[in-house]
Amino acid sequence: MTKEARIPDEETRKRLSKNLRKSILELQEFGLQLEEIEAGLEKHIREQKRNRLEKVRQNMHEISN
Repeated sequence: MTKEARIPDEETRKRLSKNLRKSILELQEFGLQLEEIEAGLEKHIREQKRNRLEKVRQNMHEISN
């Protein structure tokens, strides 16, 4: 008992195609938002590393004086 795939009527095809295009655009936008978040996190991590290095440098300078 296999069911043959039914080709939807033109109105349904148009609606499904429109929904698919909209979903693709939304996924692309979401991907860009994730990239922005990732870039912000990377910037924050670099700043933390830079601050830690500066503190170590200051501590070394204080020890050597």
